[in-house]
Amino acid sequence: MDELIAISSMEHAELAEFVAGIRAHTGVPVRLSRWSTSELIERVLQGTAGEWDLLLGTAATALLDPALASHLRVLDALDCSVLPSQAVATDRRWFSPSGFVPAFCYDPTVLAAQGLASPLSWEALCTPAWSQRIALPDPGRSGAGYLHLSALLEQYGDGAWELLAHVAQLRPSISGSSTAPIDAVLEGRAWVGVSVSTAATRAAAQHPSLHWCVPADARRYEFEVFGCSAASLKTVEAIQALGWMLSPDAAAISRRYGKVVVGGVSSDTLATADLTALHALDAGNAKAARCARWHTMFDTRPGP
Repeated sequence: MDELIAISSMEHAELAEFVAGIRAHTGVPVRLSRWSTSELIERVLQGTAGEWDLLLGTAATALLDPALASHLRVLDALDCSVLPSQAVATDRRWFSPSGFVPAFCYDPTVLAAQGLASPLSWEALCTPAWSQRIALPDPGRSGAGYLHLSALLEQYGDGAWELLAHVAQLRPSISGSSTAPIDAVLEGRAWVGVSVSTAATRAAAQHPSLHWCVPADARRYEFEVFGCSAASLKTVEAIQALGWMLSPDAAAISRRYGKVVVGGVSSDTLATADLTALHALDAGNAKAARCARWHTMFDTRPGP
């Protein structure tokens, strides 16, 4: 049977819903490979991703690399008129109907037992009480980690490094994904997990004691980008699938998973957070230098 092959950095649960929606819309099944942002980009650039038709969501800061964008087809046949101009590549190789949002995850009951209030900003974490109780994603491996780092740098400028130096002194646990910090909170190894709203929303639905918020000093969102492989032999079906990602049904899934709906209505939680789009071009160009400085500060080495 013919099928579309998709690659993505989305969370597994939301991916399952999007894939089901695409199949219902196009009548074509979707076979999926899901990797972290950094691994997806590395595989595409090195040619180890295998054959694929759809890029079904990854971070815009990664996709702005011209070497990566060259693997995408110009989407002249796709109607993106519902999106603002900044959510569509000038060469029309990608578009963004949704956005990632930074999140802190925590259990207020556990915090209250320790005499701590819910952390509503990164600045609130800069006290000894949080020593060895913060779980972070590595910005070099996790799109969630780099979103937080970039949002802080936009908020504070170089002052963000001083704030992060305080956090580094608290010896946080560091992982390579957006879900591991939440797992650390659920397992009692951390009191706050640094993540994104997609992972946080799903975890809170499964564990009612878990709460999440958008840090007050990281109120940015990053475009989540979609596209079609320049080498795909199923362009018609791929364009149909990408067109469905601009539908109200797809927007409803994004909203349910705590994403910004670009050009549409986001959830009440995000609407009140007064979010602005991350300067993805600046963040993308500065990623290597920023991550190197972060790794030095947190005494870690970039890893797979």
